[in-house]
Amino acid sequence: MTVRVYALNCGTLEFERRSFFPESEHGVAMRVPVPAFLIVHPKGKVLFDTGIHADGFRDPIAHFGKALAAYFKFYCGAGEGVVAQLRLLGLDPGDITHVVNSHLHFDHCGCNALFTRAEIFVQGVEMRATRVARDADRRPDRDWDRPLNYRLLEGEHDLFGDGKLVVVPTPGHTVGHQSLRVEAGSGMRLCLTGDACYTQEHLERDLLPSGGAVFNAGEMRHSLGLLRRMRDREGMSLIFGHDAVQLQALRCAPEAFA
Repeated sequence: MTVRVYALNCGTLEFERRSFFPESEHGVAMRVPVPAFLIVHPKGKVLFDTGIHADGFRDPIAHFGKALAAYFKFYCGAGEGVVAQLRLLGLDPGDITHVVNSHLHFDHCGCNALFTRAEIFVQGVEMRATRVARDADRRPDRDWDRPLNYRLLEGEHDLFGDGKLVVVPTPGHTVGHQSLRVEAGSGMRLCLTGDACYTQEHLERDLLPSGGAVFNAGEMRHSLGLLRRMRDREGMSLIFGHDAVQLQALRCAPEAFA
């Protein structure tokens, strides 16, 4: 069996464009996809990010609180969401053996609690920082904070010891953000960037989002440089965190794109 990669559609978010592109005018909205990715490896089924909790779509105020629900609009169509997308592939959450959370924001770890049989990989510094955080998307009833099988990493980690799936620290957006390098069976070499880089435009312009979306500007710019070197020197394809144009062009589940 070769390594295959599937893009999963986990709904969309709408918010002020200035959050992504600080030079934008006030009051201009944009809508972005919330993806997750399934990587099928001979030794396991790996999910990169888990999307938004279903209750967050049904009742954002009750689930997230008034501040977050006022800033974001949440959309999840029929057949969208991580469970429905896995079902297209004949899978359910119990089939997932590993989860890699890029970071612990609500749109990347919202469905962690469904994956009770999986080992869940998070950078230790991310978990430690998030446990003491008080911002709106990390409330006491936060979705990641369950008695799950978390494995805390301290830097780079090769999931299966064969170089096919390698977790790479890419801090800046959060203190312990991480991306995932994948050597697909098709011969495609790619990196799932998560929010280390929202879109191709951010990479090309060396553009950081608004201050509220940046934990450390210097580290985030360094991570952008790392991703750029992966692309330019190693020939890697970068799959960005919330790039509507790129994700629309990818083959989505139930087809593999790599």
